[in-house]
Amino acid sequence: ECKRLISKTDLMQGVCGRITFLSSRVGSVLSGSLMDEVKLSKCMGSTYRAYQTSNNTQSEERDLSYESAIRSLNALQSNAATLQKIRKERQKHVHLNLPQTRLYLERSGVTTDMLNSLKIIHVSGTKGKGSTCAFCESILRQYGLRTGFYSSPHLVSATERVRLDGEPVARTKFTQYFWQVYDKVCRNRSSEDRPPYFQFLTVLAFNIFIKEKVDVAIIEVGIGGEYDCTNIIEKPIVTGITALGLDHTNILGNTIAEIAWHKAGIMKSGVPTFIDGNQPSDALKVISRRSTELGASSLAVAPPLDQYAWGRFPLVLGLHGQIQHRNAALALCLAKSFLAHTDLLEGDTHNLPEGEEEDSSPQISRQASQDNYQNIDVVEPFAITGKMALGLRLTDWPGRTQILDMGRTQYFLDGAHTEESVRACAAWFKKASKQSARDEEKIFKVMIFNTSGERDPKVLLTPFLKCQLDLVIFTTNVSGLEDAVDQQNFTTTDKIQLERCKSHLRLWTKLGSDGGDRPVTGHDRAEEEDLNSNLNLLATGNPVPGVIIPLICDALQWIKQDSHLQTGDLNCVDDVNKPVDMNDADRLQVLVTGSLHLVGGVLACIQDEEGLIQAREVDPELINHYKHLEKSQCCNANSNGNAAAKNSNANAKYQSVPGML
Repeated sequence: ECKRLISKTDLMQGVCGRITFLSSRVGSVLSGSLMDEVKLSKCMGSTYRAYQTSNNTQSEERDLSYESAIRSLNALQSNAATLQKIRKERQKHVHLNLPQTRLYLERSGVTTDMLNSLKIIHVSGTKGKGSTCAFCESILRQYGLRTGFYSSPHLVSATERVRLDGEPVARTKFTQYFWQVYDKVCRNRSSEDRPPYFQFLTVLAFNIFIKEKVDVAIIEVGIGGEYDCTNIIEKPIVTGITALGLDHTNILGNTIAEIAWHKAGIMKSGVPTFIDGNQPSDALKVISRRSTELGASSLAVAPPLDQYAWGRFPLVLGLHGQIQHRNAALALCLAKSFLAHTDLLEGDTHNLPEGEEEDSSPQISRQASQDNYQNIDVVEPFAITGKMALGLRLTDWPGRTQILDMGRTQYFLDGAHTEESVRACAAWFKKASKQSARDEEKIFKVMIFNTSGERDPKVLLTPFLKCQLDLVIFTTNVSGLEDAVDQQNFTTTDKIQLERCKSHLRLWTKLGSDGGDRPVTGHDRAEEEDLNSNLNLLATGNPVPGVIIPLICDALQWIKQDSHLQTGDLNCVDDVNKPVDMNDADRLQVLVTGSLHLVGGVLACIQDEEGLIQAREVDPELINHYKHLEKSQCCNANSNGNAAAKNSNANAKYQSVPGML
């Protein structure tokens, strides 16, 4: 099984001759000299180009298209075998990550002084760091700032990783900047002298933010913090640490204390740090100790969201779930601290208590520190301005507690992939699915599930046993779309992914309703034998049956029986009988979770033809309502009871479910 990308860049460096490809999807072998265009691995839903070369000439003109840029970017991924070797040796060379990133950044034309000129908010954490950054970016955009936002991973398009003013950078602009950086950093250099995928994108993002002259760059850490590529940042304005948990343990360590050490590594001398205080005590101890070692100017816990002074503004967020309240509370501290540093709160005084300066930083209360915060100070709840409230309300972060209504089918998308986040996801789905159901509707609940990396599937599956599911579909992260170049992933293979699906199904059939393992029965052994020879088995060991459908688009096609969806060449689910209740249901509620890559694959299949995630539409009346509240806030709320009641009724109109603004 050969899944090797043959890119134009590789061929320029002299790769030519005879190559044999095995396409596992069509089950045939193609062999011979390199052709002008060869379709490889259609199971992976991708088309690759190979260009004829000779020892002396190169006849083809250079392809500088977006698609070519993404193929060249993907060529920087480590393949599965190489990645395993890197993981084993990572600790030996981890200290080289930052000097290498600085080297590539300077090679791209960006000096340390240029990087330090950016006004940066740097955020690490295990759970919610992307959502926290999204809240923060949305707030600051309401103040008229030109924002840059770097995050990972992307869902559908690589352009999502680098955002300007809340939107993924345009493809034309991405392509332009990509080739500028790639030619300086990678072209005509050996593979050993090129940055890997994430490191290159980090360098690219800093180039874009500097050249686009953003007012603020919000940077989400990739993995860890101390040795993460983004930690070449020397002078952030403020740093934040979201909730911590056990994830990437093969890289960061097996204990929460070890993980906290890495996450806290983004703190800088003379720079304030705000954290989510809902952490294990061991994590808080390490964060506190490291703040002293690294010289942070302050370290404080964000207060609960409902303790802020909301005035007349409704406490409604653009993202679902109770966990988002903690992320929003932290984002408020980060945004206010940044605004205070840049004096941008001046004039926005409509909701500030008498005596509070409009440009003040979050005030810290040492008296409020509690034992469960390990004597870390706590931010005094402050007044929410209209721009803050509206920014939180308009935050849009696809793939995280996201609901999409598409006729009979309703999708609940959440890329939860840690123990704590899947628990939050299960709680959200139970509540949101119930609220979304209409009276007397026949509901059929399906979960599409997969994991990635080395995460424990039992830990991630167990919370969903009590979600009243009717069926579970185990699939890979491969969409099956033609030309899905943005979603190519060479860090794994289709064989590895398929084996993972089998292990997920085996585990699911053995889990009891209480999350414990059931005794193995003769029926289980029979299903195990059938599974080894037939993927299309509808396993029934668990009270909730499960099935394997390898490609995402085939799974969606099977659920909906909808001909407009793009699918692969081979219908691999003809032999799977759909449950009768599924066919008779008035509404299908489909939960997609376990992996952000899986969520991205689903979005790619159901979104528009250009493969772009559609921004959520916002009712203009909502904007006007907040502006009205902001203006009225300057009046004494107690001076006119009728006016207060009128505003209260108006607020009730806008207490809608987030995602349906």
